[in-house]
Amino acid sequence: MKITQETTSALQQTESQERNRTTSGVEGFDDILAREVQETETQDTARTAVPPIDGGMLEIASLIEAEGVSPAADLTEKELTAMENVDSLLTEWENYADQLASGEEGGGLRQAYGVLEHIESGVQKLKQDWPGMDQENPDMGSLVNELEVMAVTEKIKFNRGDYI
Repeated sequence: MKITQETTSALQQTESQERNRTTSGVEGFDDILAREVQETETQDTARTAVPPIDGGMLEIASLIEAEGVSPAADLTEKELTAMENVDSLLTEWENYADQLASGEEGGGLRQAYGVLEHIESGVQKLKQDWPGMDQENPDMGSLVNELEVMAVTEKIKFNRGDYI
């Protein structure tokens, strides 16, 4: 294809039309993005409220009661133990993620797999300690089932070699 004066002038004319179209009242991406960010920031500042200093705990407790969430004092010994175990399992998940993120050759993966096995055994122990968890406390049962699914999924990823 030969480049002639006609093709270059047609190209220049098309480019000038595009420039005119973008500057003639149509917002560019930068303008739209800046406006959206500004709107989001104003909405976030409007949503965040500072809790009152005096009696703040009373208001929080009343909100918890209004939402139907039972305070920790009303929990049974079994529920408290299960919550402590779930808390320790979540801490183990953080350790597991840190081990994977460390990127150490071999040793990091071995340690991460050990943490994963500890998580899996902790979930199994929790299910054995409270066999009727799904019926007695469906929320806790759902959380424990989710932890079990995550542990099994991560084990499959390890065995498949995703982290090598």
